[in-house]
Amino acid sequence: MAATMAPLETEAQGTARPKVEPPWKKHDAKAMKAGQRGTIYWVGRSIIGEDGTKTGDHTKGQSYQGEWANNKKNGYGVQVFPNGQKYEGQWANGMRNGEGTLWVPVGKAAKLRKLYVGGWQDDKRHGRGTCFFKDGQFFQGSWDQGKMHGHGTLRYSNGDLYIGDWHDGLRSGQGTLNKANGDCYEGYWLNDKREGSGSFFYAESGKVFVGEWADDLPKAGVYTQANPNPDQATLVPTTSTLPPVMLAVPAEVLEGALTAVRNSRTSFRAQATPVERLFAEDEAMALRAAFESVQMPDETIRPADLQGLCSHLGTEVSMPRLLHLLAQVGLQATEDGPNATFHQFLRVIALLLDEEAAGYMQEEATMDNMDGYLYEEGMGYGQEVM
Repeated sequence: MAATMAPLETEAQGTARPKVEPPWKKHDAKAMKAGQRGTIYWVGRSIIGEDGTKTGDHTKGQSYQGEWANNKKNGYGVQVFPNGQKYEGQWANGMRNGEGTLWVPVGKAAKLRKLYVGGWQDDKRHGRGTCFFKDGQFFQGSWDQGKMHGHGTLRYSNGDLYIGDWHDGLRSGQGTLNKANGDCYEGYWLNDKREGSGSFFYAESGKVFVGEWADDLPKAGVYTQANPNPDQATLVPTTSTLPPVMLAVPAEVLEGALTAVRNSRTSFRAQATPVERLFAEDEAMALRAAFESVQMPDETIRPADLQGLCSHLGTEVSMPRLLHLLAQVGLQATEDGPNATFHQFLRVIALLLDEEAAGYMQEEATMDNMDGYLYEEGMGYGQEVM
């Protein structure tokens, strides 16, 4: 029996067919693109009619010519998209990454115009770049994940020019707006509006306002006649004379008005100001280390631990005051919670520092000689009488 089985086994092994890969695997292996390739075209999708059947027409396709790696666009290449846009530049992992230029079609003739030149990350504008908007505006500066972020310059279609800080696509931080009519604002911005300390020069009247702004409007400050600038080609007009009015303690009145405006905007500014503007990078890192030393497993901190941490950082704060500060940054907490995140912790510390600075400035002001000031009728206060 054993002698007859061996030949059968040998015969079976000799007649076994070799394993054949299915056709789709062969085609997929051939399609794996790497290195420099010629132009590759993608046919547009079939257009489906109202009856649910294909009409025979297709949407506009797209094409790519350039370098590949691991079947993905990598290196330098030119892509024409179905909407007519054209990108020429660097790619990585199948997406626009690095330096590149985006062109968009204009008009019925679909003539291309340059829209953006600069850095890209994962198909979004990122890094330094210049964007030429449809209405004639152009922005030159920093981008983050497709939005204007950092420092940059925006030229508006009406001739206005803004140079300053941006956050998440909005003017935020310090910046200067030079208007086409000659007006000029220099100061702080928040959520695309003037918010905080700033000065405004009114070209038509020749007057200057220096003070506190809230929700894009001047609230309290000094309103005076601008001084002529010998380096300026255009003379500063003098449209009217501001009459002086005697006040016993104008500095105290001015400081009180400024403080009232700031207090009324504290909660809004505490919640809306970008965290990056609150502290320098090294300060934020030090505060992060202090926060992590007492944080919970969910990366939050209890109000009681926050109170102790403030004391460790050199600022004694009572629990009622701490809860009030947490409410100002948007957290309605009690001694038992809810807990504060790291960003809320940073905003609380920033509020504490602002309060201490305001208290110090108020003490200094009360020590100064308050005699001999002028009040200039209009929107604020004038200079000391010599």
